[in-house]
Amino acid sequence: MLQRDAFIEEVKKRLETDKDIYFLSADFGAAALDSLREMYPDNFVHCGISEQAMIDVATGLALKGKKVFCYAMAPFISLRAIEQIKCGPSMMNLPIAILSVGIGIGYADAGPTHYITEDFACMRSILNLNMYTLADASSAKRLANQLLDKPELCYIRFDRHDQPELPVTNFTEDLTYRLIGDMITPSKVVLIGSGKMAHIINEVCERNKLTAKVVGVDLIRAKPFPNTLPILIEAAKGVIVIDEQTPSGSLGAAVMEALSEKNVMKKVKVITLPEEYLFENGGRDYLLKKHGLSADNIEKVLNDNF
Repeated sequence: MLQRDAFIEEVKKRLETDKDIYFLSADFGAAALDSLREMYPDNFVHCGISEQAMIDVATGLALKGKKVFCYAMAPFISLRAIEQIKCGPSMMNLPIAILSVGIGIGYADAGPTHYITEDFACMRSILNLNMYTLADASSAKRLANQLLDKPELCYIRFDRHDQPELPVTNFTEDLTYRLIGDMITPSKVVLIGSGKMAHIINEVCERNKLTAKVVGVDLIRAKPFPNTLPILIEAAKGVIVIDEQTPSGSLGAAVMEALSEKNVMKKVKVITLPEEYLFENGGRDYLLKKHGLSADNIEKVLNDNF
């Protein structure tokens, strides 16, 4: 099941009893949206391809005490509407959930105008805003219910495509991360990633199960960074961060900031997309492999550096 659809289904269930929920969209592309719009037309607002206006509408609804969810394609809800997010929800600290779909190079068939390889850096700079990246439908369902119970200003990053369930369910209580594999020990390198990258990390962990050289982290909430994770990493041999973003302000930067704040001195290697616009195509998997975001290259970095 698509992460987006799993999330929307939980919102739709809650609308049966809570009419203070409002769902705003700048996209008609999701089948789950059709059902929500038909069942609850008074709680669904289609704003057209006007992401900036959608944030302003959401701000007004939130000021009236409504639980607001805004949905759009990731390249446009992040970069196009960032000033409205800053001047409205951020400055007034309003509990609006901003749902973005198609992170990284998820829209590989649409080219660089639809790639979003800098939203992590941009949205992480917005004050009062928490940021989540989801790897599968189960984490999307958990996050939807968490936000319905306790709304907050947040930016949620969904993959465009259906991703399998990660074979781990050991979420932290506040849904910040989950370990892929066994405990972190001095002989292991910690692989940290989010979204689709968590699945590539899982592949590396499966390959190295017998040697027990690695343990993975599916980092769900990157901002604020989980307080307990640097403490766990202190016991490890080192860290490799894998991120479907360009280097500046990427997840690697967030990890190193968090380690520095806790005075955890570990060797960290970061694998990202290159600091350039990608004008070629060939599909997402082809582009990821070409630029080193593959299980084979992660193993090479692991063996060359640790």
